[in-house]
Amino acid sequence: MPLSSILLVVDEELTGINIENKKMIKNFLIIDCTGKNNFIALKVDNKFFIKKLQTNLTKNEILALEIASFVEKYNIELNNDYSIFINSGPGSFSGVRISFAVAKGIALVKNTRLYSYNNFLLNAAPFFEEKKEIVSIQKTNNFYYCCKGIFDVSYQFSLPEKIDMIKTQKDETLFIMPNEIKNDEVISNINRKKIRIAEFNPKNMDLLIENNLVENKLIKPLYLS
Repeated sequence: MPLSSILLVVDEELTGINIENKKMIKNFLIIDCTGKNNFIALKVDNKFFIKKLQTNLTKNEILALEIASFVEKYNIELNNDYSIFINSGPGSFSGVRISFAVAKGIALVKNTRLYSYNNFLLNAAPFFEEKKEIVSIQKTNNFYYCCKGIFDVSYQFSLPEKIDMIKTQKDETLFIMPNEIKNDEVISNINRKKIRIAEFNPKNMDLLIENNLVENKLIKPLYLS
């Protein structure tokens, strides 16, 4: 079985893991090479700096040089005062693999803290304040997958699974999805009032941190097919 057809995620039934020292995460670098909106971003003293990257990264060295140039531009020295967040997927197999390799290399050399997140959660983050059940949808390799978020005191999300519209249709459920799939046939039976369109915004990382929805223990790529 090819590696790209394996689903590698954390073992918990629901993801909603308390990260260590949440209040200490103030300054950080984000690396996203999943293939659509590739970017790197810095949050420094409550200021965000974002740089878009080419979508066909094929070498670790290219990404490493982009990051080095980016932090130098803003006179930043990555060290143990910084955290690194990697987008684990789903998305480009090579892009995710490269970003993990580079991020782990930086963490090892610079003694930075390392965390991961995924596109399901990042897209859902702006809608947490509605405190309703959330179904975050992604299309990858011509299949549709979803993560289901349940709100009690805080949000917890299920692991990704192929979407079953019959099981996911509930009166109060919100469906979060990228704009490019909102008119796809599999979406056609969803009440339009329940659909929320996810917009690209790296600043949503703060909402994931605030809601304890980033991973810092079992960090693995998320490959779906």
